[in-house]
Formats: sequence, structure tokens, C-alpha cells
Amino acid sequence: MESIGDIITAGSIDAAAGEQKIYSQGDCSFCGGSGFILQADGTARRCVCYAERRLLNAQKRAGLQPMLRRMSFDNFDLTCYASGIQAPVGRGQTYYELARAAKAKTEELCRAVCQGEQPRGLLLLGQVGSGKTHLAAAAANRLVQKGRNVLFIVVPDLLDELKSSFGGDETAGQELLRRAKRAEVLVLDDLGTHNMSDWTRGVLFAILNFRVNEGLTTIATSNLDEVSLKDALGVRSLSRLLALCEPCFLPCDRDLRLRGLEKK
Repeated sequence: MESIGDIITAGSIDAAAGEQKIYSQGDCSFCGGSGFILQADGTARRCVCYAERRLLNAQKRAGLQPMLRRMSFDNFDLTCYASGIQAPVGRGQTYYELARAAKAKTEELCRAVCQGEQPRGLLLLGQVGSGKTHLAAAAANRLVQKGRNVLFIVVPDLLDELKSSFGGDETAGQELLRRAKRAEVLVLDDLGTHNMSDWTRGVLFAILNFRVNEGLTTIATSNLDEVSLKDALGVRSLSRLLALCEPCFLPCDRDLRLRGLEKK
């Protein structure tokens, strides 16, 4: 499978090599929006914007909103986590040590998926603003760039969308549910923050149970601890979730989003 990262590398433009635009109209200063550049020997090659647009389309198909597309492992700032304070969870590690371990495990998961494996996923646990969504989105972006089939879902939004399809375009809701079940890698963000009902528990159980049976890699984030997740999801769904995902603590001594505002 040709990865988007490979296309970006292969599509690098050398303006000094005698390459010319095929068209002069459009929003790209190199190719004019055509996606191809005419070279001096008369052959055409893909413009770098072709790969950029293809990546953007893949990110959109994966459910990655603009803010999430900017999240990467490179800009996951470990210095935000206190290195001299022992976290209230874990085995005596500091906030920094837990964050470093969570990042390393998430990157290792991506490496395994890109090598064709189906590794056990991760359940990132921590309070609001601890960086869980950033790590999950960084993983999704990395995998999309490598051409993997990824779907990033904010769980309350998924449930709202499925409900809104009742009595209307139920085909769209069924397709979303099918994608959630079958994606090579599924990210479930904000698990447990939705309104609880037999219906919501049933939907989540259907997704998790299918993925357990198929051995599909899943990443989940939650503000809740395992006891609260049991109350939110029910015993059956929590059992499937823990079969799919290794719990991974990512606490922080303060909300990282608020810390960002304070620096401005």
C-alpha cells in the first residue's frame, strides 16, 4: 500500500529542474491547482499539493477535525507534566514519567499497526485536559499519513448522530456504525461522558464486541476511572473494552488547556 507520507516525499518539487506548471489557474503556486507539473522532458509528475490534498481528504474521512489534525507526537509537550511530583495513580511514578510512558506506548502501537500487526489498543485515562485526546489524535494522524484505515469518533457525537438518523436517513447512521465496527484502528474519544441509557450501552457494546471478535485495534480516552466506567458502560461493555485496550494512565497536576490560556 502506497502511504501518503511516501507520496509527499516523492512529490517534492525542485523548481530549478526546469519543471513547469500545466495550468496557471488555481490555488497552488506550483501547479495552479491541477495536481501535476510538466517537466522539461515533457512528462508530468505529481505536485506536492496533490499529496497534501490527499492527506487532508484522508484526515477528513477519518473524522479528524481541523484542531485534531494539528496534533502530533512532535508537539506533545512532555515538559507540561511535573517531573518532581508523584502522581496519585500508577506505581509511584511522577506525572512526567506517566506521560512519557503513555506517549511511548502510543507510538509503539502505531509502529506495530504500520508493520501489519493488530496490537492490543490503549485506554487512556486521566482528568479533563490531561492530554489524552492529543495523544489519540497524534496516533490517528500518524496512521492516516501511513495509509491506514482509521476512524476517530467523539463518542457523544457518534451517539447523537445515530439518534438523529432515526426516522430520517437511517442509511447514514448504519454506515457510520459499520465503519466504527470495522475500521482497522478506531479511536473512541470521551468515552463515558455521554448520557447513559440501555440504547447507548447497546450501541457501544455492539461496536466493542465486534472489534473484540475481529481482533481490531482500538484506542479509547476517558475522564472516568475504571469503577466509574463500569457504571457508565455496564459490565459487558467494560469487559470488552479491557479485552481490547490496556489501561494507560495520563494524569496531570493541572488542566493543560487552561495552562495554554494562562501563557497567552
